[in-house]
Amino acid sequence: MTITLANGKGKPPYWQDFVGIVCLLVINSTINFIEENNVGNAAVALMAGLAPKTKVLRNGKWSEEEETIFVLGDIISTKLRDIVLVNARLLKGDPLKIDQFALTGKSLTVTKNPGDVSLLGFNLQAG
Repeated sequence: MTITLANGKGKPPYWQDFVGIVCLLVINSTINFIEENNVGNAAVALMAGLAPKTKVLRNGKWSEEEETIFVLGDIISTKLRDIVLVNARLLKGDPLKIDQFALTGKSLTVTKNPGDVSLLGFNLQAG
């Protein structure tokens, strides 16, 4: 705009201002691109760290898997304060106290004994 307006009155153009403004725009765009790229990478890393993982016995081997890829027949190992996002049946061990607030809306813990089924989503409170 500076070049166009200056030429309209017979004055020489302000090339120094034009070059300075263009350089600042290029520098600003470069910094913005780098920062946006870094933010995107950080978001991906955070989301990968937040994906719930649980130890699962599949095909006779224990491994740590994301809960979104469990299949029927998997045996999972839980610990205190684990959040389990799948239907589960307690096979053996001591009775567990679980919180099924997300499913039932009740904040009281429920005791599950071996053989009991816990429906979709629970927090392991004790046991």
